[in-house]
Amino acid sequence: MITNLPTQPPELLLESILQNSLTGVLLCQAVRDESRQIIDFQVLWCNDQAVAMARMPREQILTETMLTSDPEGWDSGIFDKYRQVAETGVPMQIEHHYVAGNIWMAQSLTRFEDGVLASWSDITSLKEAERSQQQETELLQAILDNTQTGIVVMQSVRNESGRVVDFQFTHVNVDAERMTLRSKEDLVDQLYTTVWPAAQTNGVLDWHIKVAETGAPAKIDSVYLSVDGYEGWFNIRIRPFRDGVIATFVNVTALKRAELANQQQTELLRSVLDSSSNAIIAFSAIRDTVTGKIVDFRYEAQNEANRRNPTRTDEEVIGHTMLEYFPHVIATGLFDRYVQVIETGESTRFEQEYNYDELSGWYELSVVKWGDGIVLTLVDITASKGYQRQIEQSNRELMHVNDNLRQFAYVASHDLQEPLRKIVAFGDMLQEQFAPQLGELGQDIISRMQLATGRMSALIKDVLAYSRITTHREPFRFVALNDILADICHQVQSEYAEMKVSLNVSELPTIRGDHSQLHQLFGNLLMNAIKFRPTNRQPVVHVSCQTVPGAAGPPGLNPNLEYHEICVADNGIGFDEKHAERIFQVFQRLHNRQRYDGTGVGLAICKRVVENHHGLITASGKLDEGATFRVYLPV
Repeated sequence: MITNLPTQPPELLLESILQNSLTGVLLCQAVRDESRQIIDFQVLWCNDQAVAMARMPREQILTETMLTSDPEGWDSGIFDKYRQVAETGVPMQIEHHYVAGNIWMAQSLTRFEDGVLASWSDITSLKEAERSQQQETELLQAILDNTQTGIVVMQSVRNESGRVVDFQFTHVNVDAERMTLRSKEDLVDQLYTTVWPAAQTNGVLDWHIKVAETGAPAKIDSVYLSVDGYEGWFNIRIRPFRDGVIATFVNVTALKRAELANQQQTELLRSVLDSSSNAIIAFSAIRDTVTGKIVDFRYEAQNEANRRNPTRTDEEVIGHTMLEYFPHVIATGLFDRYVQVIETGESTRFEQEYNYDELSGWYELSVVKWGDGIVLTLVDITASKGYQRQIEQSNRELMHVNDNLRQFAYVASHDLQEPLRKIVAFGDMLQEQFAPQLGELGQDIISRMQLATGRMSALIKDVLAYSRITTHREPFRFVALNDILADICHQVQSEYAEMKVSLNVSELPTIRGDHSQLHQLFGNLLMNAIKFRPTNRQPVVHVSCQTVPGAAGPPGLNPNLEYHEICVADNGIGFDEKHAERIFQVFQRLHNRQRYDGTGVGLAICKRVVENHHGLITASGKLDEGATFRVYLPV
């Protein structure tokens, strides 16, 4: 019996049906530009289910265009699908992920007038289920493809009495094909003994038969097998499966070879450690079970040197504790230093005197963290400590001698200068008051005496200056060589002007050094250029500088450093190259004092100053053409 439906307008009936539909329904009007091209869609009507699926207010759906509500519509292609249906009239079924609502929809699109009637179905749950199943399938496939394990399934082959005597391959995976060097087609339906006859004699077949008959799984590790000429190590697992077995096997040849190599490396390391003359011990920390505090150390390993000093075998120490044999490490503070290395992870090296527990002497200890323990290296430095004390004593004695020498130089210079000053004074009095009585010969003798006295005074001053280069040094600081040259030029300005010397000074660097000694160095070099000036041409002096690598400089420079090469060149009388080394020696003169005054100490002072600055000085020249002095100072 059919009950008559209530009479109502068709429009209301349609509205009621669409609003109660389980699918979302939308009517979209095409939005066209001036050229009548569809550029967007405007929703004219939608039911409640469409609002729920879109997850936005109805007013927003009806007022915003499709691409405004879903900007991803361009990239996802959904807009093109709607436009295609509106333009061609061909209905379309599509699946679409609506990003704004995070929902998957199955959409049925039909052209309606100048627009599209869309019916939406929520298929999110279905898509998630498909994705989950796909992920599980991909995961399983990835595991099977990357397991690096060969898997074969075999059916038991029995004799007339029902005993298992062989197996027939039924399933083979890819890794089994790779490891056996046989394809699936070559193995499936074949007998195990036909494929590998050697299995009947090497015990492998018996393992499989035992599993099939007893039902007890078998585990065989690191078995060495030869398969069709390939030799290697395998881990094999065999489990019963129906009337047969499943066998899995892994090629562990690389691991086994690495293990053997590691054993060889360990033996090599032990040989190296045992060949060391220094005692090396590995300790693990022993901690309080409640507080976790380190309370002792346990011997884990020792080398041959430690076995001999004191004499204790591995059996006597391994497993025993540090405090058993060396209880005084606590009183001496060594124990706390060991604990600190473990807690901070920072290695330490120090020297310690230890005269307890069968040890006596000085030791250099190196402590390095090793897991929750330490590696301790001991070097017996008792002998070197004795040498060090001797050296320190010698240094103290040398310093005492140097102090005496400084005092002697000071006293000698003053005590010697005083008689010389009196000789000069008395000579002056004789010349002034008794000149007529002395006559020409007497006056000449007194003049010669005065000159000799002056040379003696100058010599004493130079010797004192030379000794002070070593005994009186200022702390190194930054010194501008340009300022030093400017000061020297100011001091010799009158001499240079009188002799019409042309002095050219290039830009010079700022270096770390002793200001006083550097002033003395360049002052001596410039005064030498004046002293040994030419008589037949205008004197010219050039001072220049360049940076050179030590490897490109003269022998004696550090090849790993760079140096300032400062050249002082003149056009004076020069010298013979064979005297290039001699001129830097104390009291060495190439010319007689009647023509060129001096004591022969100036260039010796220059050499000592340069050496104090870890540099080098060289000289080159030609007779009657000039000389060049090159000073090399570290950058």
